[in-house]
Amino acid sequence: MNERSRLFSAAAVVLGCGNTLFGDDGFGPTVAEALATHALCPAHACVVDAGTAAADLLFDLVLSPQKPKALFIVDAVQMSGRNPGELFWLALEDIPAAKRADFLMHQFPSADLLRELAQEGGVKVAVLAVQAGWIPNHVAPGLSESVARAVPHAVEILLKALASERPAVA
Repeated sequence: MNERSRLFSAAAVVLGCGNTLFGDDGFGPTVAEALATHALCPAHACVVDAGTAAADLLFDLVLSPQKPKALFIVDAVQMSGRNPGELFWLALEDIPAAKRADFLMHQFPSADLLRELAQEGGVKVAVLAVQAGWIPNHVAPGLSESVARAVPHAVEILLKALASERPAVA
């Protein structure tokens, strides 16, 4: 079974969002790769490098009759008052419609789709964000030093979160 089909059957899904060709915007895919290849990811979890196709995957999840219990989005954001490389949980309710323009979320999945999954689909949605230090306007692959240092910490945080989303044993 490939990761795309597991997206609909796994109890927990991690989507690494962003574009590795644009500096710190590649944080989500980098974390997804580290989690899938270097960490002991639980069997009930599906990790997908969504890249810039996260909105398409989320739309498919919204339409699917089968949904995960939990969905973790990993992405880089630029917000005032945060330090580059700082990791934090960004609640959906913390992204008010009037304030979305305050975020420079490169390729960030549609907040409306995330809200629909949470409210209508019963999916626990959580966004693990890193404060980007550098998202260029031109092709420049590679994470900044501060964001690269956050990758192993993000993996640890996600492993703990995934452990709490284990399916109940019958």
